[in-house]
Amino acid sequence: MPGWLGVGLAAAFGLVSVHRGLRRDVPGSAMAAGMAVMSLGMAGVGPTFGHGLWWAAGFAAVAVWPLVRPPSGGVCGGPLAHLLGGVAMIYMCVRPTMGGAEAELTADGVTLVHASHHAMAGMGPIDLPGAPMTVPGPLGAMLALFGWALACYFLLGTVTALTRRDTGGAVTAPRLTVLGEAAMGFGTLVMLVGVSA
Repeated sequence: MPGWLGVGLAAAFGLVSVHRGLRRDVPGSAMAAGMAVMSLGMAGVGPTFGHGLWWAAGFAAVAVWPLVRPPSGGVCGGPLAHLLGGVAMIYMCVRPTMGGAEAELTADGVTLVHASHHAMAGMGPIDLPGAPMTVPGPLGAMLALFGWALACYFLLGTVTALTRRDTGGAVTAPRLTVLGEAAMGFGTLVMLVGVSA
């Protein structure tokens, strides 16, 4: 992911984090803040520690928070969108080729893919939105489909947030809330597509 894109996403997520914090949506604010740090790390601009099992565990806790203790003002995008946002972040945290881990896996990944190509015809590397996977075979195909399904969900979520109207044609939420939901959905989509790029 280009540095300017990571900075742009981090700024958007930061603004959403502040907005959600002011609306007393602590889980939504925490999710946006974590995504801001992660987007900087993915772009190579900020810390690269925004991946791995600890970050995945943190995103899992934040993702289920509204299900266990719903905030009084609701959560950004609703509980399902928030939960799937957490799933997308967990997915990117544990990807073997993300961030700093990509350079370490490149040589081994080439060897693994080369060996598997000769062992099982047609079982080469699988592409997940934007980047090659180092997992060959059916597991790689399932991961790729899962990543594309998440990306499609957030694309539809972004469009829905921007076009949601009541039966009279009026916007159903305040403009800042709509923009926040759209920014979170579109930012998650961009991160999924650009993971490990």
